[in-house]
Amino acid sequence: MSQPAISFLGVGLMGAPMVARLLEAGFSLTLWNRTPAKAQVFSGRARLASSPAEAVAGADVVITMLESGQVVDQVLYQSGAIRQLRQGALVIDMSSIEPGLARGHGAQVEALGGGYLDAPVSGGTRGAQAGTLSIMVGGSDETFVRAAAVFQPLGTVTHIGPVGSGQLAKLANQAIVGITIGAVSEALLLAAKGGARPEKVREALLGGFAGSKILEQHGER
Repeated sequence: MSQPAISFLGVGLMGAPMVARLLEAGFSLTLWNRTPAKAQVFSGRARLASSPAEAVAGADVVITMLESGQVVDQVLYQSGAIRQLRQGALVIDMSSIEPGLARGHGAQVEALGGGYLDAPVSGGTRGAQAGTLSIMVGGSDETFVRAAAVFQPLGTVTHIGPVGSGQLAKLANQAIVGITIGAVSEALLLAAKGGARPEKVREALLGGFAGSKILEQHGER
């Protein structure tokens, strides 16, 4: 069975390494980005589309990795580009957007005869480069299974529930991350003000219950 033709919209800090991993996995990609120069980097390896509508037309899978729900809505839905979606095609929104907006987009895609997944990610640019993103997916069981091969080069995927559930999981992730960054900052500041070497405090804490990705990466900064 041949691999699906993927159109990827949003070749920024997260999108670019994800595109690179999909290309390395052998997928055929069409790229679109609001700043064309960012997509131009891949011109020898992928087709470049001049508009979102051109990118959507003919794609088996449309992936968006854009900066906000408002941008996703403008680029694909308000512009009318989504109407170019072929029957049975799959739309995977890997941006972080509002759960209600994801549900609305899912309804529009389904009305056009396509499948929809909201699939925000956690792991940052390091995870995108290494293919170790945590991918949180909302959508039907059938649509989730169809997307498995596309997710594989990008990271570890978890099916959370119906459309919008992936975005709810991302909100939970952001709450935990934000609170933990605050705790790490306060703890290392406390240690430094008391005369301890914060880098050594971090080193010691990494070996105990306080150890975490946040302490490892943000604590290092």
